[in-house]
Amino acid sequence: MVSSITKKTIIVMHKGGAQIRGSEVCIGQTIIALLNEQYHVVVIRNNSVLDSRLPKSERLTLIDGMFPELMIDGPTVSLPIFEYPKALLRLCKLIRKFNPSLILCNGGLPCQTAVPVGRLMGVNVICHFHHPAPKRYFYFWLVKYTKHLIFPSNFTSSLVKQKCGRTGTVVYNAVDLYKRYKPAGQVDYSHREQLHIKPNSLVFGQIGALVPHKRPDLVIKCFAELLKERPDSHLVIIGVGSMLSELKALIKDIGLNSKVSLLGYVDSILPYLQHVIDISILASIEEGLGISVIEAAGCEVPSITRDCTGLSEVVIHEETGLKFDANDDTGLLRCMQEMANNPKLRTKYGKAARLYALEKFDLATYKQQMLDTIKNNET
Repeated sequence: MVSSITKKTIIVMHKGGAQIRGSEVCIGQTIIALLNEQYHVVVIRNNSVLDSRLPKSERLTLIDGMFPELMIDGPTVSLPIFEYPKALLRLCKLIRKFNPSLILCNGGLPCQTAVPVGRLMGVNVICHFHHPAPKRYFYFWLVKYTKHLIFPSNFTSSLVKQKCGRTGTVVYNAVDLYKRYKPAGQVDYSHREQLHIKPNSLVFGQIGALVPHKRPDLVIKCFAELLKERPDSHLVIIGVGSMLSELKALIKDIGLNSKVSLLGYVDSILPYLQHVIDISILASIEEGLGISVIEAAGCEVPSITRDCTGLSEVVIHEETGLKFDANDDTGLLRCMQEMANNPKLRTKYGKAARLYALEKFDLATYKQQMLDTIKNNET
């Protein structure tokens, strides 16, 4: 039963993976902001992973959704000729039932269903487009034909303009830097003990999916070189993905089983940022922004990132962390060496990173900008 003081209804469409990632973090905060503004929010999602980020509320309706994809991408062809019309019809029925003032697509794929139905039924569709994509995707997914676009970085905004001629609103991703991602005060070394890491070890960590564009293999190889001069170091990699078997084999071949911890998926990365990791790494060659760097910054953990895509906007080189050239993989090792050999520098960068995050990636600002954008584009 929806409260009598509810203003309007917003439909949120989200297709996600099997774990919480940056897009889930962001859309979760957007939904919370909408609920706080007394909106009724109908969330159509392909699985229940997002649900853990949402509060219980009489103004929140969760619906299992279908997201068939029409796509021709080289040898990969997806033509769900039966499922796609069913998804269109189902969304039509939901619009008639809930009479939304807007459909918000979290990511590009949901637009493929939302845009034609929204146009047919007179409901505006906006898209929070998180990640770089090939040019054809903007057309196949119908992202180009939405009412408005929201981007997590200036890089993503520029890329979309280049590929399909659309502009929109840049709203930097954000996390809770006051109640959640903050320095622990006193380190609890029991978290290291559970991973068989010595209390005085220097710990590097990369948080992200184990997929090729994140380059966890490069991180492991550079770490192996660093160990030759800093044998007191340890590497923690958090995430799941297609490269898991390959990375296990690489670690075994180099002889790093006692020095590298592949943790897979964890329920919360906070204990690792507060009590385990001294230096965060994100060696990715392709990021919409890089939310794990913001989370690390909140905990005063300095980061090393590649100077490319959205990552260029989350670290100020030699002020809040270090960046290495987009086309120079060896630059990662040099940055790791510099961080490893300068504890005072690590502390300086870590404190500056938190201040920068508070200034640029504040959650209250994120929520207000998302609300303003949504309200300005309602039907």
